[in-house]
Amino acid sequence: MPVNVAPMLQCARMKLPRILLVTNKTNIKYISDFEGTNGYLALVRDAKGKLQRGVLFTDSRYHLIAKACLPAQIKLIDITGGFGKAWTDFVQREHVRSVGLDARDVSKRFWDMLQKFSGRGVKLIDIGNALDRERMIKNKDELAHIQKAQHITDKILRELRSGLKVGQTELDIAWKIQMMAHDFGAENISFPAIVGINEHSASPHHHPTSKKLRRGDLILIDMGVQYKGYASDMTRVLFTKKPTPEQAEIYELVRRAQQAAIDGLHAGMTGETADALARDIIKEAGHGEHFGHSLGHGVGMDVHELPNLSSAYTEKLPAGAVVTVEPGVYLPGKFGVRLEDMVLVQTKGVKNLTKSPKQLKDCVISI
Repeated sequence: MPVNVAPMLQCARMKLPRILLVTNKTNIKYISDFEGTNGYLALVRDAKGKLQRGVLFTDSRYHLIAKACLPAQIKLIDITGGFGKAWTDFVQREHVRSVGLDARDVSKRFWDMLQKFSGRGVKLIDIGNALDRERMIKNKDELAHIQKAQHITDKILRELRSGLKVGQTELDIAWKIQMMAHDFGAENISFPAIVGINEHSASPHHHPTSKKLRRGDLILIDMGVQYKGYASDMTRVLFTKKPTPEQAEIYELVRRAQQAAIDGLHAGMTGETADALARDIIKEAGHGEHFGHSLGHGVGMDVHELPNLSSAYTEKLPAGAVVTVEPGVYLPGKFGVRLEDMVLVQTKGVKNLTKSPKQLKDCVISI
């Protein structure tokens, strides 16, 4: 198979069933290379937990695509006439007694339908995020794709810095980011760019508007691209004049908190501990209530995936994970500052994959 998912499945905390049904589209692509809006992937494991083979259920619209990408261990089953009978036949052929799937990714209707076509003697078991956990550790090729995506993102910011003009709207700038992503070799943007001018930057997930850029404005830009199926994510704040004392104070606080987190991160620490590296500094400065989101999240095929750098995430960060480090301070009605880098978690420390400058003096531009 394109990616060996056996090791973590064997080490999962819970005992997994012999048959796993993968419904999440990203996990299906991760394991089989198949991309399609209609598809289910059944994985057959041996007594030791090793993956033996797989079956992709999809309809005739995707047969040519599936045949071109599926590895030899994964067979194609047609469900043009419906998934139910094809699944029943598979269950009977494989003598299935239990099926593991992620209940978060399916509706109750689908769960009930699957139970019906599996038969009363088959137990459905929620395996939670076992497959998502496998994707945390990036191999050499995955890391190369993420680094390329970030290289494109850094290049976009360089072009933006020199191309911002008075009168451009937040929507104009967001559209320009999308066009440059295409021109610089990305497949797509990894999420709609967040562009916030002045008070709009105080909203962490602001949607761009027709607000126009003026000389003297502060602008927050959060963006990322997709390259060969892998995402990047970066945030920077630019000033179009010398920042006010308050802006400079908040910016330096966030930069100091981010650097402390980057310096302190390493494999084996929990996401909760990682979050505290930056949060404690911001709290001590009296702005704890102005930092409402977590410190970061994993990045890979999805721009948000495991692990999390959050006070609610008590699991350990594995070496080989790529995570964002993005503390922020948001002053409603005034402005917000968030700085976000992607780093590779290593046994000792991290490797920063983001190259865009963030010293305050480097973030003052002329328009």
